[in-house]
Amino acid sequence: MSDVMVIAQREARSTGRERSALALLVVFLGMALLSAAIGWSSHHTVMNVYNETMREMGTSIPNPFGGVSALDTVRNTTIYIVLIGALLAIVVGVRASVRDRKAGVTDLIFSRPVKLSSYLAGKLLGAQVWMAVVLVVAGVGSWFSVWVVLGKPLSAADTAALVGFYALAWLFLLPFCVLGMVSGARSRHESTALLAPILIWVAITFAVPQLGTAQNPTALMNPTPAVASTNDLFFHANKVVLQPVSVTEHFKHASAVLLGLRDAGSSSVTGDLLSLGLIALFSLGALALVTRSSMRRPLYE
Repeated sequence: MSDVMVIAQREARSTGRERSALALLVVFLGMALLSAAIGWSSHHTVMNVYNETMREMGTSIPNPFGGVSALDTVRNTTIYIVLIGALLAIVVGVRASVRDRKAGVTDLIFSRPVKLSSYLAGKLLGAQVWMAVVLVVAGVGSWFSVWVVLGKPLSAADTAALVGFYALAWLFLLPFCVLGMVSGARSRHESTALLAPILIWVAITFAVPQLGTAQNPTALMNPTPAVASTNDLFFHANKVVLQPVSVTEHFKHASAVLLGLRDAGSSSVTGDLLSLGLIALFSLGALALVTRSSMRRPLYE
């Protein structure tokens, strides 16, 4: 078995035993189920109002859920992935890098004929396999929750769309996991290793969309673009410069298209996938620049 696979297996098992990662996992899965509960509550309330109106008026009224995607009930999962999922990926990435440094075994590992590239690739692979397991569990939970809400299982097309959504989420979370790994590999203090990527996450999630898309003021945390806009030149200029790197906005728009939400705007996800893919490649390039000396450097509390 190659060094990469050995390290990946060890990393996946170690991540599964991390209390902080497990705590965030429970919160993330809880939010995914909460999204379904909110969807069920909204669906149930609207249908009750619709049925009562039909009874009182004694006439036919178009069903408010006519033409709505069956996956509309899981739309809030997009926001939970942007918020909690990204934090989970950062924590997993940081722990992947600092675990061996903190235990003082990196000198022993690199005294063997282990390439740094194989070590980092194995660490990343193990972390991403664990993240994939988390998303698969969340996806299965979403599938059954939609079944409960609608009273029937999803069609093959809707199931494929849900699978595509969680696959896109995995791609979206990859750079955050790598960001955590790079920070954990280069930081001298464990607290800094976690704080630095969280600050970057805050900037990417809140500051960049605010500067680049605040011409749509109600779109900051919505999965889909809003209608209200401004002609302010400052916001238009920022949008041109910052939109390509606004990964959260690309993820939210692509998710809206995949889930078939009515207010998704443009139906093309090519630009979103291109931007997310380029950001992922850029993050992998940053990971490749990590040096053996930084990994062997002592880690302070």
